[in-house]
This record gives sequence, C-alpha cells and structure tokens, in this order.
Amino acid sequence: MHAAFAPLVHSYFRKAVAGGSRVFLSEAQLIVADPLAEVQTWHLDATGGPGLSIFVPLTHVARDRGPQELLPGTHHLHATGLGLRQRLRRCLAALTATHGAVPLATDCSTWFAGDALVLDSRLLHRGLGNDSLGAPMQVVVLRYDLAESPPPGCGRRWLRTMTTIGGVLDAVFKLYAIL
Repeated sequence: MHAAFAPLVHSYFRKAVAGGSRVFLSEAQLIVADPLAEVQTWHLDATGGPGLSIFVPLTHVARDRGPQELLPGTHHLHATGLGLRQRLRRCLAALTATHGAVPLATDCSTWFAGDALVLDSRLLHRGLGNDSLGAPMQVVVLRYDLAESPPPGCGRRWLRTMTTIGGVLDAVFKLYAIL
C-alpha cells in the first residue's frame, strides 16, 4: 500500500524535498471500530508542518459503520506565513461553502473498501460512531511527515484546544444549517 501512494506523497512534499527536507512514514496503523463504537472527538494528526494522512478502508463503510467526518478548511488555522485574519477567513470560507462538517459516507453513499481519503494532517477530523450490529469497520491509516517537523508538533494543551475548537465549529455550523 505504501508503494502505491509514494508518487502522491513525493508530489505533495516536492518543494520541501527540493529544499533538502526528508519525508518519512511517521505512522502506520490499523483502526478497528467495533459495533457500537462511539464517535471520536475532533482531532488533528499534526501541527508542526505540512503532513499527509491517508485513510484506506478495508471494508465498505456505510454511514452507520463509522466513516470519517471532516471540518473542511481547518488546516488553514495552522498555515505559517499567513496572518491570523487570513487564516480564519480561509477556514470559515471553506466551512460555509460546505455548511460545516462533511461525512465521508452519507445515507445515500458509501465509502468503499480500497478507496483512499487523503488529507492534510492539520485538518480537524473524527471517526463517527459504528451503530451497526456485528459489522466492525477496519481502516488503515498511513501518515507522512517531514523529518524536521515530526508529529504532533505541539503540546498536549494545544491538541486539547484544537479538539475544543472542532467541537465549537461543528456546533456553530449545525446551527448555521438549521437557520
């Protein structure tokens, strides 16, 4: 699986590698969401620099089996080189365009086995609950980072702050969707 994503990974980190940086596989894990598994809290995989997270389900994932849910644009909150206003503007523009959180599987669609979700590791995301009975969900996660900015790139307090921000943004855009 790692070899299949290598061209994408090297393309994503092309500028950093040209500048002398080294890319490495910082994490490879298998996540199993058993039946009745609860919703994860909003989290991000890294903040220290650009990173890439790749999720590949090993089974078909319907809405009730725990697909990933994303808060589009939240990776802009960690964009170095941009002012705070510009980062917030980009984040909120993406969230308003999608009306908030976006699940990978809906009542009308399925996240199929072998499909890949590729995202910036600084994006807030979470696994939804597995409400099915007797149908565990398995997904392989590969994470790539630069050697000079290994994950998470921040302290525990900042990770907790980002979890709280994710919850607040989700609640605000659920209210926004109602109005």
